[in-house]
This record gives sequence, structure tokens and C-alpha cells, in this order.
Amino acid sequence: MGAGPIGIEAALYARFLGYEVTVLEAGQVGEHLLAWGHVPMFTPFGEVCTPLGLSALAAQDESYDPPAEDAILTGQQYLDAYLRPLSETDLVAGCLKLQHQVISIARRGQLKQDTDDPEERREAPLVTLVRDGDGHEHSLESEIVLDCSGVQGQPNFLGDGGQAVPGESAAMPHFGHGVIDALGRDRDRYANQQILVIGAGHSAATNICQLSRLARESLDTHVTWITREGSGSGESGPLTVREEDPHPEKRRVAQAANHLTTDADGHIAHWPATTVKSVHYEPQNDHFHVTLEGEHSGVFTFDRVVANVGYRPDLQMLRELQIETCADWESTTKLVQPEPNVYILGAKSYGRRSDFLLATGFDQIRQLFAIVGDRESLNLYAKPLPKST
Repeated sequence: MGAGPIGIEAALYARFLGYEVTVLEAGQVGEHLLAWGHVPMFTPFGEVCTPLGLSALAAQDESYDPPAEDAILTGQQYLDAYLRPLSETDLVAGCLKLQHQVISIARRGQLKQDTDDPEERREAPLVTLVRDGDGHEHSLESEIVLDCSGVQGQPNFLGDGGQAVPGESAAMPHFGHGVIDALGRDRDRYANQQILVIGAGHSAATNICQLSRLARESLDTHVTWITREGSGSGESGPLTVREEDPHPEKRRVAQAANHLTTDADGHIAHWPATTVKSVHYEPQNDHFHVTLEGEHSGVFTFDRVVANVGYRPDLQMLRELQIETCADWESTTKLVQPEPNVYILGAKSYGRRSDFLLATGFDQIRQLFAIVGDRESLNLYAKPLPKST
């Protein structure tokens, strides 16, 4: 499930080993990448590709010229230069079923509570209920399921305790989520508007940096940035900048956003220790009336709301399987689940955590197929040993 970086790489790995593979994707290849395609990645290209992927691309097209290992690509550049071509290679292209949304997965003839004997459950095939792009539903059987569907489709709620606030469900479709393109395709939507940005992560920081530039060009643009906490430890703004962070771009964005909270140009107002109590969306004039509580309590009107409060995994589709997640982050604490032959890989395995790296997902793929193939030393990502002289 999922045709993002981890899903495509897992499909390639499996096909190279001779497995029959079907990749189910609710949208297009790299659907989540497209949402932030204009933003530079934090890690260089050498850390977001694999030797197997590069070999497959070179075998498909002798003229393929990959980006430099130290190149920092945008999401769109990564999609164009690596992921989409990889999905079009002979080994992967025939496996893809795009516009196929997974509804649920279960064991044929086995309820979740029927038995916890893994060998007994393993004998029953896994059945995946899918809805295609025409709205038709059908079932697919498989021996193994890899859930690489990510988390970006399930944003968290705004409330102080993590639950939805009054009015949020109706207003949410009109929020901005993730990293907006305020200087590109979203410019007309945000220019000269009163904007509320909620959150203290790197998505919020990236948006603040973009909106600050937009405000210098469209002078009636004003941004209110609210964060649940105050300033980061030893920082002038809400983000803690870790000097030991190995990703310079990540540090740069955090530092720039913190600096903007003290900028005297009047376009960015940071309100710390403030949360959303309720929100009311008025479709007639496309405005939001937001009730805030904390240090900056009151009712305020905004033209746009950008919710950068993180994501959570969609566990509903796995509800009839014996899946184990940790109590706080909803992450999967180990690769091997109580449900045999069901594996959660990629960002979804990290649950609500935001520190997942593609390199971690590639290593999950390596570990997974060593387990499935019962070959501890199996590693298609290993670089070939130099020839002896």
C-alpha cells in the first residue's frame, strides 16, 4: 500500500527477488511529495536513493544521469529525477494500481479475536478491500501486506488536548495543511490576507518563512503565528535549534523562523502559549472566526488558517488485524507484528513522530526481506565488493 518512496522501493526489492507484487495507491505516484514539491528536502540525494534503485534506472536507460549525491533536491525534483522514473521501470510499472484506495484488510475466515496463534493465522490469506477510481469496490488476496501508506493524509486536530475543537470538522476542508506554496501556486490565495498559522514544527517554520517573503511583496499580508509552548530552550522563537542536527537546511529554516518572531516589520506576530478553543467557518465570505485561549485569548477573524499540528497514522484500515502500536506515538515498536506477514514501513511506522528519514525506511525494507526470505545476510543494497587483483 502506497506508491511513495518506500512503497516503490519495496516493490522494486520484491520484484527483483521474484515475488509477485501489487502496489495500491489512492492517488498518483509520489502523491504526498507533490504537496510540498516546491520545498528543498532536508537530506541530500545520496541519502534518499538506493543502489538498487539507481541500478534499475541505469538498466532501463543507459543515458540516465542521476543527481549528484550531495545535491539538495526539492520534492518535485526528487519525484522527477528518481521516484517517477523508478516507478516506470519494467520491474515496477506493471505492478501499479493507481487511484485505488484501500478500505480495509482482514484474514479470510479469521476474526481479529479468533486466535493469536501466528501459524494458524498465517494459513489464511490476507484480503484487501479496495475502491478504484470509478468507485467500484473489489477484494484482492495476498500472502503478505506491506503498509507503506504514510501519514500525510491524516492531520491531527487543533484542540489543546489533541481532540477536535467545536466547528473544526466543518472548517477543516478549508484549512491549509502541510507546506503551502505561498510564493507559487498558492500565492493568490494568501497574498494580502489575514493568516493564522498554528504549530511549532518545521512545516510551520517553512510556512512562516514563505509568508514573510510574501508579506514583503504584498504589504497587506499579515500573519499571526500561535504555538502551544513558549520559546524553545535558549531560543528567541518557538523552535529549538539543535546544533548537532546533521541537516543544515533544517537548522537554517528553524533559525530563520525564530528570527522572524522578533522582526519589527509588523507582518509576523508570534503569540506563544496560545491554543485554539473553537473555530467557525463562514462560507459566504470565506472567513474564519477563531476563538483562542491562553496568553492571547479572544475571538479573532482570519481569511486563511494553516494548521501545522502534525499527522497521525490511519489505523482504521488495519483494525481487523492484530497490530501492536505504542500507547503514546501510535508507532509500531517493532518490524514483526503479532499479525504474521503484515508489515508497516516508512513514516507510518513512526506514527505521530515527525523524525522519520527515508534512509530508515530503506533499512526497514532490507530487514523485512531478510525475514521473509529467511536469509539473514540478504542485502540488495550492499555495494559490490571490489574485484581482487
